[in-house]
Formats: sequence, structure tokens, C-alpha cells
Amino acid sequence: MAQPTPDGRALVVNMFRMRPGIPPDRFAEFSATVDQPLCLAHSDIVTRFDAFRVAGPTGEAVGADIVEVMELSDWNAWVRVRDHHPSLRPVMSGFDELVDPASVRSSFVVPILRGQ
Repeated sequence: MAQPTPDGRALVVNMFRMRPGIPPDRFAEFSATVDQPLCLAHSDIVTRFDAFRVAGPTGEAVGADIVEVMELSDWNAWVRVRDHHPSLRPVMSGFDELVDPASVRSSFVVPILRGQ
């Protein structure tokens, strides 16, 4: 995976599939009620968090049921909070319960600005 910007900011795209037998709607509910609210509560680090269900047969083609886009003020601070802050334990346990760990792909991305 590429690195965040030199100042630590990062725009990260996560793509993944559900564990066998878990419908994507179950993750959508988890994302809306647990994942996004608890992550966004760390607003000094998580400045944007959008999650999307891959629609129709394209999910199979891209190998993902869910796509998340997170904008972070500091990648290293996010990793520390994600892995150690007690408020995110429900996020991590829910993610582990629902998501096939072998399918998770994360990429740092940078916007392509118009006119440049």
C-alpha cells in the first residue's frame, strides 16, 4: 500500500466482501449505526467517512460488497486509535464478525484535480 501524504493526511479506500452467509444489508446497518458514528466521533482524526454498497452484479466483478472512503487528518494517529481506543472495540468486533478478512483491500488515493 502506498503511503499517506508527507504530513500524514490520508484518503483511504477500503473494499471488502462479507463472510459467507452474511448479507451486505447486515453490514450496511452496522455501518450506519455503529461503524460510521463511532469512527466519526474521533473528528480530530476522521474528517470524512462514506460507505457504499456495491450495486448489482458489479460486486462480483470488483470482488467487493462494500466500499468505504475515509479521509484522515493523520494516518498514524488513526491506526493507534483504531487499534487501541476502547470506543472502537464495537467497530472492530463487528467488522471481524461480518467481513471476510481475506477480502479486505485498502488503498491510499489522491484526488485528480480538474484543470491540472
